[in-house]
Amino acid sequence: MEKIVIIGGGIVGMTAAYLLAKQQKEVLVIDKQERGQATYAAAGIVCPWLSKRRNKVWYELAKDSARYYPALIEQLAQDTTKNTGYKMVGALCLRDTEEKLIELEQIARSRKEEAPEIGDIKRLTPSETQDMFPIVAPGFGSVYVSGGARVDGASLVAALQDAAMKQDATVIHGKARLEKRGETVQVVVGEQHWTADKIILAAGAWLPELIQPLGLQAAIHPQKGQLLHLEWDEQVTNDWPVVLPPSAKSIVPFDDGRMIIGATHENEGGFDLEPTEAAKVEILDEIARFAPEVKHTKIAEIRVGTRPFTPDFTPIIGALPTAKSIFVANGLGSSGLTTGPYVAKLLVDLIAGKTLQTDITGFDPSNAITS
Repeated sequence: MEKIVIIGGGIVGMTAAYLLAKQQKEVLVIDKQERGQATYAAAGIVCPWLSKRRNKVWYELAKDSARYYPALIEQLAQDTTKNTGYKMVGALCLRDTEEKLIELEQIARSRKEEAPEIGDIKRLTPSETQDMFPIVAPGFGSVYVSGGARVDGASLVAALQDAAMKQDATVIHGKARLEKRGETVQVVVGEQHWTADKIILAAGAWLPELIQPLGLQAAIHPQKGQLLHLEWDEQVTNDWPVVLPPSAKSIVPFDDGRMIIGATHENEGGFDLEPTEAAKVEILDEIARFAPEVKHTKIAEIRVGTRPFTPDFTPIIGALPTAKSIFVANGLGSSGLTTGPYVAKLLVDLIAGKTLQTDITGFDPSNAITS
């Protein structure tokens, strides 16, 4: 039986563990459960189709990722009773002029042929927008797409772990390191050593430290992100759509009056995990432009995470340049919850020698990893 060790139990690592365990591989996941893991701090929006990012390679990956999500969730629901944290509630993309809304609608419709999973596309008036999202500020119309979804990172990872372990995957907690012994690379935790047929590195912003013993350097940079978790007593938010304002921040409603807003993108924050008053004010002030009521809502929690980025913000996916049995996925940045599960599937298919459904030549690990 092929043995695969996965370092990192976030969205990429745990999805890979689940998929490999379903294939009857011997799977070991090592996760240090360190504060700051991006997945646990994050709430995700799966709605790449309205993005105006110019990186076409990223868009193709994100589009294919959104297409993959429903199939993964359907499969996962058969293997665990835990809440997956995923729900297709639709997405509202806000704009303040008719001209901007028409342009956005045209983008959505032009992309629907290649991405039918966008679902229904509707241009909504400010009044119609408020009907769908009651706390939105007056004056904002929207483009609605029914295929948009929300994801709670911590819930999804917990469901994936439960399902993987039911398929006989093993999960241990500890800080892993790599040791090179001749031509062999071992995974070490404390006094325990493992040799594997394949190793997957899904360690997020901690990758540079992990691959140093192999004589490799990774241009992966940590970015601090803070999010506010709000609680409403008087609002029933279960089926509210996610909201993408004309801003770097977003609004993700969950069940029972819970809502997550944010996030910050702090390039100088690094691995600092302390919540700050400045971030709280920044998020509230920005989101209040689009939903003023957030300023009068209870803040239940401030979550802080560390995102991994490459210098050009393009992920890396594939085998290490100098070790073809060691695979890496990294640099997903703020789209980790959107793309992470599908990136894990690409790694699993790559390990199995299958033909990939997405061209990953633009994500070559050598773009960010050098010896």
